[in-house]
Amino acid sequence: MTKYFYSDGTNSYGPFTIEELKEKGITRETKVWFQELGDWKPAGTVNELVELFTLIPPPQTKTISTPANKNSMLYQKPPKTWLVESILVTLFCCLPFGIAGIVNASKVESRFFAGDIIGANQSSSEAKKWTLVSFWIGIAGILLYFVLLALGIASSL
Repeated sequence: MTKYFYSDGTNSYGPFTIEELKEKGITRETKVWFQELGDWKPAGTVNELVELFTLIPPPQTKTISTPANKNSMLYQKPPKTWLVESILVTLFCCLPFGIAGIVNASKVESRFFAGDIIGANQSSSEAKKWTLVSFWIGIAGILLYFVLLALGIASSL
């Protein structure tokens, strides 16, 4: 009885019988090898394994789209992350609100590339909101500081 090995591209597994190989969920593109084969080949090209794929449809390509635009994600750019701006306002303006901006900014690209376009846009708008809140609170604090400084100098004269 022939013993088969398969590879995931990094590691090889086996030996397996054809029945055991069916349970492993290999695809037509999975590289397989057995002693008479000589070199690793895609399972779909090996005559002995063709029966494994007769009832299995070919793999589907996953397309991700937004409700407003059904184009592929390949043609879309992720929304603005606001990460640099969030970090700067956290350092120079207002720490608590800037951190909220950083947290939301860090979610933008991961959600986008996971296919959650709507979530990426929401995270981008939240990051923008908290970044701007932090910025304006920081500006107000700086202005208040200078007003109080001027009043202190004026009262000491």
